[in-house]
Amino acid sequence: IKLDYVNFFMMGDLNGIVDGKLDYKTQTITKKTKKTLPKSFFQMTEELNLKDIWRERNINEKQYTFYSNTHASWSRIDMVWISAELLTNIQHVEIGTSTWADHNPIMV
Repeated sequence: IKLDYVNFFMMGDLNGIVDGKLDYKTQTITKKTKKTLPKSFFQMTEELNLKDIWRERNINEKQYTFYSNTHASWSRIDMVWISAELLTNIQHVEIGTSTWADHNPIMV
């Protein structure tokens, strides 16, 4: 990937998870398919040296940004990825709570 920028800040609803054990939880007995982000996404983050800032600061935490009523599941599909060089500039990152939306905000 050739870009005119040195550092990046990418965020949003990615509609996929990174780690099925940490980023997904279901209440149902039958195992649901977890939608993992595509291989091309991980190739891009590696090539651009992007880091999932929330996961970098919360290595083994299980906290979610989205609840699916249909699947009775929670997942962390909303993420903030930044250039590794910017990691030390980030003072705080947290997943907030939402009372009316199906997604929780991420505050950086």
